[in-house]
Amino acid sequence: MIAHFPSGVKNVLVVAGRLLDPRATASMLAAMHARETVRIHLLAIEPRPSGYAGSFLGDCDVESVQENAAHGRLASLRAALDASGTPYRAHVAAGAWLETIARYARELGCTRVIVGDNPQRLLHRLVLRHDRWRIESFLRGQGAQ
Repeated sequence: MIAHFPSGVKNVLVVAGRLLDPRATASMLAAMHARETVRIHLLAIEPRPSGYAGSFLGDCDVESVQENAAHGRLASLRAALDASGTPYRAHVAAGAWLETIARYARELGCTRVIVGDNPQRLLHRLVLRHDRWRIESFLRGQGAQ
């Protein structure tokens, strides 16, 4: 689903990871969208292979593999958002996790960064909270918030 938004709308960046529950996250985003008009940007990040790992990849098209993996990570969240009729834009990137999040948040003018939710699994929820804290701390250090 391609989203078209009026100007002056808040931007929200949702970092897609393996620990988030797509249905719970989509439900949270749909409720947020119903309360206030927000532009939802989904972001999946793939780390760049190290030089050592790169030597084993040979002629493999690393960028294509990473892009496919990132789109795969977004698939279930996108399906849940499509089912709820919640508009969004999807982005995929390769790079360092925190730096890539900060760059996208800055470039897109995002006022909030969300790492998702997983109400069914306590350990996953704790890791997601830690990730949120890491992102907020990094952005404060960058002067973004």
